[in-house]
Amino acid sequence: MTLSAFSEQFCTWATAPDLALCQEARAVARFSLVDTLACMFLGKDMHQPLAVAAALQEDGDSGSVVAVGGGQGHTLSGAALLNGARVHALDFDDYELSGSSHASGPLFSALFSLASARGLSIREVCDAWLVGHEAIVQMGQALGYGHYDKGWHSTLTLGPVGVAAAVSRALGLDRERMAHAMALAASSSAGTLRQTGSHAKAIHEGLAAQAGLRAALMAKAGATANTELWDIPSGFISLYGTSDSPGFAQVMARAELGQGVRLYPVIRKLWPSCAYTQRAIMSAERISAQLTPGDAIVQVQYRMPRPFHQVAHFGLPENDAEARFSIPYCVAAGLLCGHVTPDDFNERAFRDQARRQLTGLVELDLYELPAGHSGDIGPTSPETLVVTLESGKQLVDEGLAVPGGADMPMTEAQLLQKVHDCGLPFELAKALLRNDETAPLVRTSLFVAAQQAAGESK
Repeated sequence: MTLSAFSEQFCTWATAPDLALCQEARAVARFSLVDTLACMFLGKDMHQPLAVAAALQEDGDSGSVVAVGGGQGHTLSGAALLNGARVHALDFDDYELSGSSHASGPLFSALFSLASARGLSIREVCDAWLVGHEAIVQMGQALGYGHYDKGWHSTLTLGPVGVAAAVSRALGLDRERMAHAMALAASSSAGTLRQTGSHAKAIHEGLAAQAGLRAALMAKAGATANTELWDIPSGFISLYGTSDSPGFAQVMARAELGQGVRLYPVIRKLWPSCAYTQRAIMSAERISAQLTPGDAIVQVQYRMPRPFHQVAHFGLPENDAEARFSIPYCVAAGLLCGHVTPDDFNERAFRDQARRQLTGLVELDLYELPAGHSGDIGPTSPETLVVTLESGKQLVDEGLAVPGGADMPMTEAQLLQKVHDCGLPFELAKALLRNDETAPLVRTSLFVAAQQAAGESK
């Protein structure tokens, strides 16, 4: 079998008995595991996973694997699909900028399903996540920002391939079978950004988890695929990339495999809304803290890159999904309440007249990113909030660093607060951060609590 540079280099590294990793890698993976588990639990009762659960039931999907958050048992792939819909239902899960994707949601959706069926240890789950995350960031480097910018939802284009790599690692597949699994998963790469504001976007994460898991299982059983597809004519880069895409051969020539979480840090959300609303909320909360009783706001202006607004493009929201992708609403919520929580995206909140009135005052000043810009959210793509009061005074806040990103990383205290806001005991999350890595994940107190709490709420 002939392997492409991507397949050979990546799968050789990813199937080594002892993964070569940067020093902080496993701690990052454990942190992401706790964060993702909490998001998955919070989303269990939302519209998207309820629809997925109903569809699975009608389809006759039944088995012994229970999705995080409880409910009836499913097959491995059915539980992975439901986990994915739950984790992204409130858009609270982490993301990465290399591929502009939500990596942890699909990866852990499949791995939690597999861990429930196979009794995987914390170490096995975390190592598999690190393999999947590495695959996704390398694919993101090969495609470049143009892939996302032209309308692909990279969570569902890159996600299945990353999940296939992660599950292959967890199953102990050899290099060749992992390569086949990843190439098989590429046949499921799909999904457009125009699904933002609808239930489909959250379901994309479940579809990515399900597709990647099934691809790995098929490869384990001997199914093959064209493992040279990545750079060849009419192959992956040709179809999904742009004229500016570096391609896999160029990226792998300089790749530092095992350094992914250091070079392309995980960005963890402090608020349950689109990544492009996070700096807007941060600025709004900071200006809210400067307001005094009696201050009347007469004008609000927000300057941001036009490509970012193409994703977070809603104005007055008509449902919770639109509220999470509305810069004006997120600014208004931050200004009025000072601390945005999951409750600020329910219907009672976004229908509130004071919030809608202030949302209507927000004017957007959109600017173009320079040619060749990486699409990174950071100092090279600044955003500015200007609030004008009736007195004529202006309050200004500039958003440079990304909340929860490399320059403003989420602290353990913030993670534990987020776990609490998601409805799980923070002391159990603290324990999971320190559990022996050889312990079966599904027997840890936080994982058990996520299942039992759901059962008690029925």
